This record gives sequence, structure tokens and C-alpha cells, in this order.
Amino acid sequence: MTANGGTWLRRETFMPPIMPGIGRCSARRGIGYCRPVRILCSFVGGAGHLVPQLPLHVALAEAGHELTLVGRESAAAAAPAGVYRRIAAVPDRRAHFADAIAPLAPVDIEHELSVVERYFAGEAAQRAAASVSSELSGVDLVVCDEVDFGAMAAAQRAGVPVAVVAVIVSGALVRPNRLTGALEALRLELGMPMPIRPRGDLFVVPFAPTMRDPRFPAPDDAPWVRPEPGRDPRTEPYVVATLGTEFNTESGDLFDRILAALDGTGTPATVAVGRDLDPARFGPQPSHVRVEQYIDLDAALSRADIVLHHGGSGLFVRSVLGGAAQIVFPMGADQPFTAARVRDLGLGHVLDPLTASADAIAQAITNVRADQSVKRRVEALRLEALALPRPSTIVGRLEALAKTASCTPWCPRPRAGEPTIDVP
Repeated sequence: MTANGGTWLRRETFMPPIMPGIGRCSARRGIGYCRPVRILCSFVGGAGHLVPQLPLHVALAEAGHELTLVGRESAAAAAPAGVYRRIAAVPDRRAHFADAIAPLAPVDIEHELSVVERYFAGEAAQRAAASVSSELSGVDLVVCDEVDFGAMAAAQRAGVPVAVVAVIVSGALVRPNRLTGALEALRLELGMPMPIRPRGDLFVVPFAPTMRDPRFPAPDDAPWVRPEPGRDPRTEPYVVATLGTEFNTESGDLFDRILAALDGTGTPATVAVGRDLDPARFGPQPSHVRVEQYIDLDAALSRADIVLHHGGSGLFVRSVLGGAAQIVFPMGADQPFTAARVRDLGLGHVLDPLTASADAIAQAITNVRADQSVKRRVEALRLEALALPRPSTIVGRLEALAKTASCTPWCPRPRAGEPTIDVP
């Protein structure tokens, strides 16, 4: 059983490659081999562990490589069509309605740090190692999120190079100096002769450098790449509220207080409660407030001037790219660290999810909306993120990491006028 009540039986989806360039000869690009690189893309946890990787996955598919995705079924729903040759999804409870919303608990930062050691480098890593190991035959490269220690270990044990993608925008939740004991125990459990490298062979950061807490720097050789830019902002008085895909069912009465605050503001608003909550449980709402399970976040965030959210890394980045100020209610995981970046960078306001009243939430919306300096800081950070190199610029580094093979008989002939190189 998984921690979320699912079983580690795969539901496999075979998807025809439709990305441009699939199957083209990499040797013609000067890489030195004549077949697509076979890449296993893995994530552990929810959609927040997959979505930051997607621009890199798309770039690799567009370069002609063959990708397989392994991860939770509910989160794999975020995977775009045509990128993966196959999706091996692990069923989990997030695919079904939740019967209840658990009460809020006080934030305990030490506990959240220990979860990375005990859970992500412990039982979750052991399950992920088994799941990924069964998929490694013929794989040239593994790409995984930064807490997917099981995928890192399985690949390293099999001699497959690993690219690790940062998914924690602040960089503060995953601290290698705290992981030594847990990773050593995992190494022994898996019978590995070498230490596990928690940042793989290449660590990729798909966020703007200013977003990261300077106390927790990325490796010196880490490439910083542009996140998915989304739609151009056209902000108007409009509020989007969401508590993500994990903490929405652990949020006590916070949705009710947010809805009461939005009722009083009179501003058009949409509250996304998640795929596993029934919007009907929140009762009728005024005409300017919509409650939905799921919305097109990129479209909504490009309209919104304010986003109320839990402090997930993905919502932080997408709010910035959408040009929206943020009001954050940190409940756990990396959220307290994300909230600290919102506060320190002047991107909005942070409220206590346990004690913030509907009146306090409504007042925060009014105050943030009136502060023009917040808008200027959000726009400056947005432009910094958009100025980063595209993920396609590091595809060559990943190809260089991958195992290579000599030209195979099925390698397609060069197109007319296309340059070629000799492959030994």
C-alpha cells in the first residue's frame, strides 16, 4: 500500500509520440549516437513534484527522445499529451472524492524537515526504488524531482546517469547535510556499494535565482532555466483561491473562511477546491464567487490580480508569471519557506491559516490590491524568470550525460540538405 492508500500496481498508458522530431537521428546534431535517448521521468508525491519538470520533459521530447513517465495516477493527469511514449501510473486515493477535510494543525518546521528524512528518504524512497528499477531496462537517463531519492538510488545502482530537477522554489526544505544518515540507511537497504548522490549528476533549477532563499544555494554548476511562462498577464480585479492538490483535504475550515471573505469583497473570484473535493459541500455562493473542482490555472492566473493559496512552490511561481500578488496560508511541507519568500520579496502578504478570520482575509485583499509597490516587485521578478534560458538550451548537457549507442539499422536517413556526421 502507498502512504495515500493506493497500491503499487501500474496502470500503463501507451501514447504515440507526436512531438516534432521524435525518432530523428541525434548523430546529425553532433551528439555521437543515432537513436533517441531513452529517458525515464519519475516523480514522487503530488503534481507539485511533476509540473516544474514538464518544460524540460517537453524539450527532451521535442529533441527526439523517448520518454516514459512513472508517478502517481492523480498527479500524472497533469502530464501533457504527446510527450511520453508510456505512462506507468500508480493508483492513489487522490483519484477519488474525500469524505472529510481534516482539521488544521500548527506548522512545525522541524517536523516538515524530518519528513524529508524519514519519509521521502525512507519508505517512499524504498517503494520508488522498486518501481523505478523495474523500468530501467534499456534506459539511458533518469530525470526526477529533488526528493525522489528512490529513483536516484535505483538509477545510480544500475549505472544510469541522473538529472535532478528542483521542485522546491525556496530551496529550504531539502538540506543535504541533514540527509546523510537517512541516505546511508537507504543505501544499505538497497545493497548499494556507493553513497547516494542526492543531487544526481546534474541539478537543474527551473526558477528565477531571486526566488531561491540565498541561505540554501543551488550547486555552482546548476543550470537555471525558464519555467513555463504561461499566458501573458491581463490583470483585473479578480481573485483566485486554491489550497493545492495535497493540503486541500487537510485545511480545516479555511475554505469556509476564504469564501466568507470573498463574499464580502464583491470582487469576482474563483475558488478551486481540488479534484477530490465536491464543490457542493460548500453550499450556495453569491453570484460573483464560483467554486470549482478544477480550473485552468494558467488562464485564471493571467487574469487575477491576487491569488490566495497555501504556499506551494508551483503556485508561487505561476502567480508570479501571471503577474498576481499573493496572500499565503502556509500549512506544511515547503509552504512556510515559500511564505517567507513572499514576505521577504514583498510579493504580498502571509496569514496564519489557523487564526485568520474572514474579516482579516478580506482586509488583506484590500491592502495588497492598493499597494502599487507589490505590483512592481511582482513584475520585476516575472521578467527575471522569463529572461532565463529555455530548457532546450540544456538538452545537449543531458544528452552528454546519457548512455550512448552506435548507429542502429533503423536510424532514419538524413533529410535532403540536412548535415550529417560520421558515427564510429
